[in-house]
Amino acid sequence: MKIATVTAPVATLWSRPDAPRPGVDAAALGPCSDARSWVAGLDDTGRMYTGVLTQLLHGEQVLIEEVRDGWARVVATEQPAAKLDPRGYPGWLPLDQLSVRETADGGPPVIDPVAALAAARAWRGTPYVWGGLTPYGIDCSGLVHLAYRQLGVTMPRDADDQRAATADVPLGGERPGDLYFFGPGDGTVAHVGFVTAPPHPDGTRHMLHACGDAHLVIEEPLRPHRVATLIGAGRVTR
Repeated sequence: MKIATVTAPVATLWSRPDAPRPGVDAAALGPCSDARSWVAGLDDTGRMYTGVLTQLLHGEQVLIEEVRDGWARVVATEQPAAKLDPRGYPGWLPLDQLSVRETADGGPPVIDPVAALAAARAWRGTPYVWGGLTPYGIDCSGLVHLAYRQLGVTMPRDADDQRAATADVPLGGERPGDLYFFGPGDGTVAHVGFVTAPPHPDGTRHMLHACGDAHLVIEEPLRPHRVATLIGAGRVTR
């Protein structure tokens, strides 16, 4: 069975692949769909269009029933619709709004930290907002949570719980996709970011993170204050 996760900011579920209206619905399509612009461009009649069934938010999971010409017929399992399908709401989504994966005999998804890092890199340039969990603003632990959610893996929401959910990795043995954790030295965790490269021979470390100082999701070498507050590395294994 194929399972997929919504990777677009908002994915509109359509009645059929040819339901989107040329020009009118362009902003609702593509991997970086812009729901705000789409709605702003609709007139009163356009907002009543029945070719639209529902919308799915970033990170929602779907079952894929069929793939055709860049579209997937899916069942949105997190939106019950018993009269249509007991498993969830059925309809069509563009494939480029989905991250598709296979499951083995219905078992849990395979943990792939490198794939999680790749998912997180797609958020580069997103504004930093404390507590944020959307393309309009995200924080450090939210980035980790969403990157793994795109893979069908549930990670805790907060950085301290994320550290507790990972296996410790000795500093010097970290690799891309692992996580760096930072704190003030009192045992608490105040920040988290993705390891993007093994440590350089000169000791330089690199990470991708939602950075409150830069106000953006960025990839960079660890700055001096990050080096001073680095408390460990962890690897998601389960």
